[in-house]
Amino acid sequence: MFSIQNLSRWRRREWVLAIAALLVVTIGPLAWIQWRQFQMLEDLSTNQVDSIMWQAYQLERELGRLDQVVHNAELSPGSADPYELQERYEIFISRIDLLRKIPRRDLLERSEVYTQALTELEKFVTYADPLFAKPDELAQSPAVLSDMDRRIEQLTPLLGDVTRESNRAVAVFVDERNQQLQQQSMLVIGMASVQSVVMLLFVGLLIRHIRRQQQQYTRLQKLSKELTEARDQAEAANHGKSVFLANMSHEIRTPFQGLLGMLNLLGDASLSNQQRDYLQTARDSALHLLGVLNDILDVTTMESGTLKLSTAPTHLRTVVDEVDNLMRVSAEDKGLQFHIYAAANLPEWVMADATRLRQIMYNLINNAIKFTHEGSIMVEVARSDAMPDGVVITVRDTGVGMDAETVERLFTRFFQADNSLRRRIGGAGLGLEISRNLARMMGGDIHVSSQAGVGSVFTVILQLPHCDAPASDTGTGSGSLGAPRRLKILVAEDHPINLKYMNILLEKMGHDATFCENGQEALELVQRNSYDVVLLDYHMPVLDGLAATEAIRALPGPASETKIILVTADVVNDTRKRALEVGINEFASKPLQAEDLKRALARCGLLEPQAGAQAIPGEDAGGSSGIPLDSRPFTLSTYEMPVILPTPEMSAQVLIDPEAYGEIVSMMPEDSLEEMLDTLFRPPEGTVPVLLQNIADGDRKTIGHNAHKLKGTSMLMGFKALVDTSARIEYLATQTEEPIGQEYAEQLRREAEATRDAVRVFEAKA
Repeated sequence: MFSIQNLSRWRRREWVLAIAALLVVTIGPLAWIQWRQFQMLEDLSTNQVDSIMWQAYQLERELGRLDQVVHNAELSPGSADPYELQERYEIFISRIDLLRKIPRRDLLERSEVYTQALTELEKFVTYADPLFAKPDELAQSPAVLSDMDRRIEQLTPLLGDVTRESNRAVAVFVDERNQQLQQQSMLVIGMASVQSVVMLLFVGLLIRHIRRQQQQYTRLQKLSKELTEARDQAEAANHGKSVFLANMSHEIRTPFQGLLGMLNLLGDASLSNQQRDYLQTARDSALHLLGVLNDILDVTTMESGTLKLSTAPTHLRTVVDEVDNLMRVSAEDKGLQFHIYAAANLPEWVMADATRLRQIMYNLINNAIKFTHEGSIMVEVARSDAMPDGVVITVRDTGVGMDAETVERLFTRFFQADNSLRRRIGGAGLGLEISRNLARMMGGDIHVSSQAGVGSVFTVILQLPHCDAPASDTGTGSGSLGAPRRLKILVAEDHPINLKYMNILLEKMGHDATFCENGQEALELVQRNSYDVVLLDYHMPVLDGLAATEAIRALPGPASETKIILVTADVVNDTRKRALEVGINEFASKPLQAEDLKRALARCGLLEPQAGAQAIPGEDAGGSSGIPLDSRPFTLSTYEMPVILPTPEMSAQVLIDPEAYGEIVSMMPEDSLEEMLDTLFRPPEGTVPVLLQNIADGDRKTIGHNAHKLKGTSMLMGFKALVDTSARIEYLATQTEEPIGQEYAEQLRREAEATRDAVRVFEAKA
């Protein structure tokens, strides 16, 4: 049932129908009345009612003229013009025809005078037609003319009556029309009144509806304000969770550093078999607990959206071999057959986060080992035709399998297919969720098929773009603890166990170490003494690592240039960005291992290649990629690095991959090569000038497209610096909402110029 209160619930369709109905009700009758008036006017115009009087009058007048001509002929028979007599008669006859054929003759047909007049006229015409057919004889016959004159005089009063009757009929018709117009006018006034009432009612309804809408809007504003406050509170809570996560990461991992460090050092001591077994059990338990902690931190970081992949050229077969070496022992210890195959058509080098790729494979294979009691586990790594640059990893096992319901809930957090196993084999139920999220971050996904009692198949599809081998690849073998160069190192660490571990570690590495407990003491020591490098813990009393770094950078003289490595367990990316801003040179993760410290020292330029840590793909023998080492934190991805403009001292080898560019030069004719270079550099249509203009215009979609285009061409040509910069710009344009400032345009412009100069140097040497 209709209710005014329901107006607020009307949708567009109901309002359109209501307005249309109102227009029909109000405008319809008016349109009909106007149409009737138009018909009346059209009728008057077409039928010419007033012409009745005119035709009757003309007939009477022509009869008088005919009478005058006949009378004159009667008086002067010899001089009468017979053709004038005939002409007057024919005109009179034509007037009779007009009176008979007039459109509204129905107004006269009801009159006896009109009927009698037509009868008498027919008699007269019957009498006169033969006579006027011979006008010469008629003009010479006075007696006939006299008789005709008498007959005309008899018709004259009768036609006068017809004229008067015509006037009366027209007057009656006009009166009737006027009455109709008056009635229609009254009807229009009535309809207008009704329309006014309806419109006022409708306006009232609209006003009421608008008021209700305003009330609803006020309520929505209030609700929106409450939601905004709730959102702010939720964001504050989320920020608090991030801070809590950072603090807990430090508080939990800091003891782990001392624990694992001391366990590792204890392993070098002379132990009995039983003691070594106890030591291995303790180490395994600590690593297992650390793995659970890492899983929880990974999930929390993914939730906050701060987890980013650190992609770099990765040798795919090396990753597969590492996974094989690690997981084969666990499988064979359980009596399982373990096979891992890498297809022959796999690309040698891909752009990937090797750590996260290994993490996915470890999680899936580890689950297969856990839930397989007998039989085998087979792992296959091959190309995928499902997507460009696709790599598919398949893990098959002959384990307990799962039903459809379990498969459906498999990626739910903290869910395990068999909870009874948790007490025996452990696990937090987070590994599969983390693996799937990582796979999706790599442009792919994980699919599962399983049958209870038969086994399971996990299929991972990843998008790993092919790339060229880095300029230097020295493998992943671990170096010795010794180092030819003896460094003077200041260590600020507030945890006594960590201090002890660091003391033993640095002593074995052959360095001189000075220890203090907080950042304030470190600042005072740097002011008094000279050190090669300072190791600062992030969380310290009195003055934390960032504040101490900022204070050291503000010191006068060479002390402000001291290399600083931040040792932290903080996984929050904002912390790392703040650290870069205050002047941190490098990062080392907790628990701190010897290889991590050697890598950090090498990146700071404090260790020679033979004494340093493992070479990092993409770096040269000195640990340099052409960008100053004190600005390159090794743990950040390319996209998180600060903008650093190329310097004039950058060598051609840093800007160009000689092997890749040399292959292009050897394959292509000189004109084709020059044309390809023009498509990159020549304004205004070159990719680099176009991208620079896009950045100036701020069109993110076009920036992403042209940056991707520049990256692909630069990878083909071996222009390493342009590949890194264009990849960073593409990521910012397509994956974030961060502004792309002119500093990126300036970096791109200078790298393009430096690359072009390096091409000329390369050609000159060729």
